[in-house]
Amino acid sequence: MALCVQVVNNALSVVGDWTSACQGYAIMNSEEYASTPTLAALFAMPEEDSIRTAFMAGLSLPLVLWLVSWAFGLVVGFINTRSDADTLEE
Repeated sequence: MALCVQVVNNALSVVGDWTSACQGYAIMNSEEYASTPTLAALFAMPEEDSIRTAFMAGLSLPLVLWLVSWAFGLVVGFINTRSDADTLEE
């Protein structure tokens, strides 16, 4: 369990167990420190599979959306040309 440490008379003294109301510092043992996410872990290099998945999603998603909209445009255009009545102009 983490301990709450405060500066008292220019010296560090243990006040008790760490809570959110602690006004000082937290001292953790090695197990607690290992389970705490750090800033370096947030900016660490991701795994190869997650990079590959993100790259393929970024590459294929715009292409798939363009193909779907193109096919939808063809269908709508085909329906619009069939619904136009044939007119005879003199």
